[in-house]
This record gives sequence, structure tokens and C-alpha cells, in this order.
Amino acid sequence: MTHNPYEPPESHGTSGSVTPSELVGSDDQPRKFGFWAAYFLVVASMVGAGILTSSGFTLHDTANPAGLMVIWILGGILALCGTVTIAELATMLPRAGSDYLFVREAFGREAGIVVGWATFVLGFAAPTAVVARLSANYLSIPITENFDVGLAGPYLEPALATLFVLILMTIHCLGHRESSGLQVLSTLVKITLLIGLVVIGLSFGQGDWSHFAASHVPDSHEFFTLGIGLIYVSYAYTGWNAAAYVAGEVRDPERLLPRSLIAGCASVMGLYLLVNLTYVFALDPQEMTQLSIPEVIPVAQLAAKQLFGSQVAGVVSILLGLGMLASVSAYMLSGPRIAYAMASDGAFPRFAAKLHDRRQTPIAAIIVQGGIAIGMVWSGPFLDILNYTAIGLAVISGLVVASIFPLRNREDLPHPYRLPLYPLPPILYLALMGWVVASGLMQDVQGLQLDEPRLPTTTFSLLTILLGLPVAYFLARRSTPL
Repeated sequence: MTHNPYEPPESHGTSGSVTPSELVGSDDQPRKFGFWAAYFLVVASMVGAGILTSSGFTLHDTANPAGLMVIWILGGILALCGTVTIAELATMLPRAGSDYLFVREAFGREAGIVVGWATFVLGFAAPTAVVARLSANYLSIPITENFDVGLAGPYLEPALATLFVLILMTIHCLGHRESSGLQVLSTLVKITLLIGLVVIGLSFGQGDWSHFAASHVPDSHEFFTLGIGLIYVSYAYTGWNAAAYVAGEVRDPERLLPRSLIAGCASVMGLYLLVNLTYVFALDPQEMTQLSIPEVIPVAQLAAKQLFGSQVAGVVSILLGLGMLASVSAYMLSGPRIAYAMASDGAFPRFAAKLHDRRQTPIAAIIVQGGIAIGMVWSGPFLDILNYTAIGLAVISGLVVASIFPLRNREDLPHPYRLPLYPLPPILYLALMGWVVASGLMQDVQGLQLDEPRLPTTTFSLLTILLGLPVAYFLARRSTPL
């Protein structure tokens, strides 16, 4: 019998805690994933849009290579702190449900619903829009460089992004197997290109190690700017908890989950530092400050152009754009799965729990996520959408990591894995996440003081989460799903 990833969990009431055997995603799921499957899931989930954009913003704003490397190291430490924490949570509760499940068991059903709804919007729909826009950006570079697009120029990127979302939304409505081959291939292309950029670029590319001479100790204003950069870096590292989403399907989770999570996160941290080393080798920091924000968004393409020339850079840009469609596809698969599980548990409107009679796909949930993503695609500049998404994910991940404090001493739960140096990793993670959110709020205040104020994207992101409170209050007290 073929395993259906949308098979509903049993519902167990509407309030209070449940026993481990009654948690969302019970043991009826076959445990078929080993270490390497979980490891590559983490790597594929983490390597996405962030590494292809974030460094360009920091070099543009600071021209400080050392500052760039420091915030990527900090981001990696932050991700590792979150990873070891989520590893303990996932072995404590080795069931499907992840963020929703951990917060629900730690802080109650209402908190779980708030995080679940926020995860659907900010963790899946918004990143779908971000990556679709970035994919369109990379794929449109050869078009805009070689053809005059005229008045259509400002609309080309969001139009292409909308087309990508619609295509992948249709594919996933037809059945997730139809896109699995494309997803594996495009993920391999993306990772291979980044490794190739590092190895070939540092060995044979037309770069200059003297670019690092621009490094300097940041002043107070630049310290704030680097804090903004950490917002984008923290977004680039999201995905470190990916194996926890399939915790109910991993063999020997007490042993393999911590190994796959930590090994995957450490591997990506190493790759990210090498890629940033290559960016600085390729790009003159002072020249980066002379470019506009839209020009520095495709930083990987800029580096490839400097290292290998325009023709090779054009090919790299197309392949990276196609590779990012793997992330769009992954979001379109995983997001509706979370909505479906929540709807089956009475924490989401009932329509999300309906499967197509023949294809067994949650078409309604897929269409809702796709519709929200398309709305965000057209909502404003790429950087605003990225800010909105990154801050929301920071808050959600902070709530999930904080779940370790009430759950660690629960006597009714198993504790096969204990994170090292407790409670330092979760405290450090929460402190750095606090810095990220504070930097975002300061950016909102600064933006309102400008002659042409920027949208307060951090505030909008926090409001999106707060809007889940009345929803949670209503749903948590219903005896049946909507």
C-alpha cells in the first residue's frame, strides 16, 4: 500500500495536552527515512534564496568584508544553537507536526495554533513569494541584458514569479510525484553550482584577495547596518529544522535525527562561508557601494560575471534561477501538508483537510497557499517581501526554540538526547533572535523618518503573527473543525 503524506492524524479534542501516543502524526506513518535522506533534506531546505542575495546587501551598505564574514559566522552559530535544541525536541516528540506540535505541547493549544497559522503564512506562503521573485530575477537577467523590455520591465519579474507559482501549484494539485524528479534535479543543480563557484572561482577565477583589505572595525552606525544584515543571514540559514518535519518517518529517530540535523546544518554553514569568501574574492567592496539595491540582489551572478565573464555568468544565472524553483516546489508541497494536519486536528478551516477523490492531494490548501504567495509577489519590492518574511520566521523559530524550557522536565516524555551545554544554546539563540527583531524594528522607525518612508515590514510581520491570537482563541474552543 502506497504511503499518503496527507493521511490525517486522529483528532483528540480541542484543549489541553495530549499524551505522546496521541500527538499529531502518530506512529502509523512508516519510518522509511535513514540518515542520508534526513541529512539531504536539511541541506536542500537550507540552501535557497538567502545565500544568493544577502551578501550583496551587506557589501553594498558597509563595504566591509570582515563584517560580512562575521555575521555569516554568527548566523551559523545561531543556526547550530537552534539545531541542537530542535534535535532534543524532535527526539522527545518524534512525530510529524514539528513547530505546531512543539509549541502546542509546551505552551498550550492556543499558542500552537498561532504558530501553526503563522508558519503557514510566514514560513511557507511568504517564502514561496520570495524565492519565486528571486528565481524570476535570475532568469530575467539574460533577457534584460540583451533585449529592450521597455515599459514591461518593472512587471517582468513579478509576472514570471506568478507564472512559476501557478505552474508548480498545478503540478502539486495533480500529485506530488509529478514534481519530485524536477525537485531533486534542480536541488542538485543549485548545490553543484555553488560548490563549482567556490572551487573553480577560487582556483581559476579573475578575482583579487586584496579586496579583503577594505575590512575595518565598524562604527556605531555600521553596527546597526550589520544587525540588519543578520536579518537576511538568519533567513538564509532557515531550514535547519527540516528533518524535524519528517520526524515521524525517520528510522531510529533518537539516534539519527540529531546526527542528520547537526551534520546538515554544519555542512551548510561551511558551504556558506566558502561562498562568501568567493564573493569577496570576486567583487570589489567599494564598487558594490556604487550599485543600486536592485543591481546587487543577484550577487551570485555578479560574482560569476567578474570571475568568468558575461557568457558564463548568463548560464550560471539561468541555472540558479531554475535551481531555486526546487525551493518553490518544496514550499508548495510542505505548506499545504501542515495546513492539512492542522485542519484535521481542528486548528484550521475544514476545507484544508479535503483531499481530491482520485489524486489524494489537498487541492484547497494548495490553492490558498498559492493565492497568498501570488498576492505577496505583487505586494512591493523584493527587499520588503524578504524583510517581512525574515522577521516572521525569526519570531516563529524563537517560540519553537523556547519550547525546550517547559518540555525538558516533562516526566511523561522520553529524553533519549540531551543537547550539550544546556541552557546556553537556546538562550544564545533567543538573544540573537532578539537582536534581529530589534534591528528590524529600528529599521522601521528609521524608514518612517525618511522623506520617502519605507514600509514598516517588521511591524507588518509581527502584526501577522498577532492576528493569529483571535483565530486561535476561536478555534481552540470549538468542539469540531470549521
